[in-house]
Amino acid sequence: MNERRPPVLKRPVMREEFRKELRGRLMSEAAVVLAPRPSWFSFPAILRPALAAAAILVLVLAGATNASASSLPGDPLYAVKRTSEDVQLALTFDEVARMQLLARFADRRLEELAEIAKQRPSSAPTATQEYADAVERFANALDDVRSADSEDKRNAAQALAEAARDKHKAVLDEVKGQLPEVDRGDVQKVIDREQERTSQDENRGRGSEGGSGAKRPSPKPTPKK
Repeated sequence: MNERRPPVLKRPVMREEFRKELRGRLMSEAAVVLAPRPSWFSFPAILRPALAAAAILVLVLAGATNASASSLPGDPLYAVKRTSEDVQLALTFDEVARMQLLARFADRRLEELAEIAKQRPSSAPTATQEYADAVERFANALDDVRSADSEDKRNAAQALAEAARDKHKAVLDEVKGQLPEVDRGDVQKVIDREQERTSQDENRGRGSEGGSGAKRPSPKPTPKK
């Protein structure tokens, strides 16, 4: 008896269109699966909140600095004002620029003292000490520039010192008359200290003139023939 063999099935052939479509889907899925995923502990992820906090801090400090611009000694925001000045000074490296900046700070302390004398005389001792400290720092910067090798720097220091001296003397005399008797002594000490510096500057100037104008030795007489 003849046994029937099962019919041989034809090998399946993938259609070209189906193959292209399948390949396209696999490639798109692979791009999604193999793409690098952001880690919560990666450097950019950690840095992003820090940068945001820093930006907020800068904005807050900038607003506080602007608000403190008109503050006076004894006001809550006066410390912010002084801190911003210290930062500005720390970032100024040129000695002439530092001298000019300290001159502006000294003028600012003098203006504050004048306002205190009018509005709040009880804070006069604090304002007077702030001014005295500012003038002392300005005077030290003047001395540094005066000892520079550049004649232009020395001339700039001398001109700035004379302008500040004339302005400050007039304002201090006016402020002294507005303060109570108990507080006038502190202002007088500042006036005396500035007069002492003026005398030292004048003596220094005379000394330099004397050094440059020293007498030359008299020429020897020509021997007779």
